[in-house]
Amino acid sequence: MKMTEEQALAMIKAALEKTTPGLSGKVTPEVHLIKDKVIDSLDSMNFLFELEQLHGGSLDAIDETFDDFRVVRLIEILQTA
Repeated sequence: MKMTEEQALAMIKAALEKTTPGLSGKVTPEVHLIKDKVIDSLDSMNFLFELEQLHGGSLDAIDETFDDFRVVRLIEILQTA
């Protein structure tokens, strides 16, 4: 079953809370997690790890070269995984 946008956003926020507690309230689909300073580049790998853990497995679109931290893009990835 395809994940809804709301479910995907909730998963992104949960992964953020595990990475940098207290910042998930700043997150909307329009946010870019790095450019909008929600997380820094060091936290980005931890965030992606947490996101994949919550998802229950690796996400094909996310690899070592992944750098598109727009929340709307992360939602798309989760919905098509």
